[in-house]
Amino acid sequence: MAEKEDRRVRKTKKLMTDALARLLMQKPLSAISVREIAELADINRGTFYLHYRDIYDMARQLQDEIIEKFNRIVDSHAHSESTDELFPLLTELFSLLAENAEFARVMTGKNGDAAFMDKLKNIVREKCLADARTMFNIKSADDFEYFYNYIVSGCIGVCHAWLVGGMKETPARMAAIVENMILHGGEAIS
Repeated sequence: MAEKEDRRVRKTKKLMTDALARLLMQKPLSAISVREIAELADINRGTFYLHYRDIYDMARQLQDEIIEKFNRIVDSHAHSESTDELFPLLTELFSLLAENAEFARVMTGKNGDAAFMDKLKNIVREKCLADARTMFNIKSADDFEYFYNYIVSGCIGVCHAWLVGGMKETPARMAAIVENMILHGGEAIS
């Protein structure tokens, strides 16, 4: 019985998340009400309050879940002195985006949360690019800073374009595209 309840809870949360994402495509979080989410998700407001204190709590919990999953994926691909781990890592990250497409589309768009994006960027910097200076033979700290910004901004742009474009390519195909960009982009400054 508990499994059935968990499935219903997941379905309800998914409906609310999709409703929030659709509303965020139109306006900022501060202009969204619980009533709007409830109406769009076809739930009552009481159901919303069973899961969240308010709109900001909902957004924070959704972001925390994504960051936790992002961290788990990144941590499962330990630091390496080679680029062999790049494709599997990117494939898993694109799969995470695909699973959370509506919310990810909004977070990478104009009504996204800059603080949330900064958290993801910091994870990439600390965990994914920690060995990049050695891996790509980047000697200058300034050059590494440019490389880091190029990689992170480029990846966010590619992810957003993929999400907005209807995700026509598979996560594996997108991982191959981004891997190629990262590997060849690094050669430009080494």
